[in-house]
Amino acid sequence: MMGTWPVQFIAQYQQALTVRHGSLKTKLAYEKSGQSAAESIRNIKTVATLRREETFIQSFNVQNRFPHTENLKGAFATSIGFGFAQACNMFVNAVIFYAGCRFVINGWIDMPQMTNVLMVSTFSSMSIGMLAQFSTMISKGAVASRGIYMTLERKSLIDGMDTTGEAPEKFEGNIVFDKIKFSYPIRPDTKILKGISFEAIAGKSVALVGASGSGKSTSILLAQRLYEASSGKVTVEGIDVRNWNIMALRENMAIVGQEPVLFNYTVGENIGYGKPGATQLEIEEAAKEANIYNFVHNLPDGFNTSVGQKGGRLSGGQKQRIAIARALIRKPKLLLLDEATAALDSRSEKIVQKVLDKAAKERTTLTVAHRLSTIQDYDMIVVFKSGRIVERGTHDELLAQKGHYSLLVEQQSLQVTH
Repeated sequence: MMGTWPVQFIAQYQQALTVRHGSLKTKLAYEKSGQSAAESIRNIKTVATLRREETFIQSFNVQNRFPHTENLKGAFATSIGFGFAQACNMFVNAVIFYAGCRFVINGWIDMPQMTNVLMVSTFSSMSIGMLAQFSTMISKGAVASRGIYMTLERKSLIDGMDTTGEAPEKFEGNIVFDKIKFSYPIRPDTKILKGISFEAIAGKSVALVGASGSGKSTSILLAQRLYEASSGKVTVEGIDVRNWNIMALRENMAIVGQEPVLFNYTVGENIGYGKPGATQLEIEEAAKEANIYNFVHNLPDGFNTSVGQKGGRLSGGQKQRIAIARALIRKPKLLLLDEATAALDSRSEKIVQKVLDKAAKERTTLTVAHRLSTIQDYDMIVVFKSGRIVERGTHDELLAQKGHYSLLVEQQSLQVTH
């Protein structure tokens, strides 16, 4: 009777392997189809404008065919395993009836003893058979939890919550890039920065200009220590950013990007997120500094007005000025601006640019600029080309050189003219 149990265990083990392998493939396929669906829904306006609804629906259906097939395979394996377990149970019961009856007839055992053996065998076999169902659930659970545990156990190269490192009391905003070379981890063979060196002195404004993909925004990311340089070093206040207390480093700087990120909360909360524990007075002062106090005051609920999903209830310029207010409430010594006006119309750009010019006073400003008319008064302009610095100087000095910067200015002048 017990000779069938190892066979059942082996069958259930093979079933569990089949289900686990299929569940992993199914999980990856569902993730891909889910991402496709979420992306098309988030950008439904673009999808509708292009009249591609049917295309995305068909793509979603095609992507779901594979997990459907894998689910059928898993169900087939589970059914076979369950059927095999039940067949083993019936076989064992038949053996017990046959042998038990002969033992009773020969007087070796009595009927109650045979009945006890039959009941033990039946319930034991049922329990073993039910393991087939539980093994399927365990296999699927193991696959589902795999990604979670991988994330939890992964050690980040740059821990944003690390409290160790240096944190000087005096922060003026001096930052130096020294022979920086860098490649993104996902593209290690592509050199983004090829040995750049420049500095931004405390209280001065430095603009980074050049064609798209030349390494300007990457330099801003390295200043925040969101990535590590492949070689060379970035120093702030004479200390390598790798030796800084990363939380203290980021508390002394603020960034305003091209696409402002607002959360689906109130205007006041979005501004207050720039400084933990910010008071209402500080929020209002930051709003005044960003030139949005009157605009916010005229909203239905003032600072308690919800901005909507991704700031959808506000215009581009309004969102950008709220993002600036959120940056200024920190009172940063180092202000990073990554094409903060590139996505705005001319009228909004002028308003935001006045705010940025005012905010840049008395603090170090590192700006990635696309429109060169906005950085003519900067203390230094650094010109990037293909990951290298080809020119540097003031606006007038670079024009006098009649080099790459002068050519960029002429190209933009022609675009404006036409």
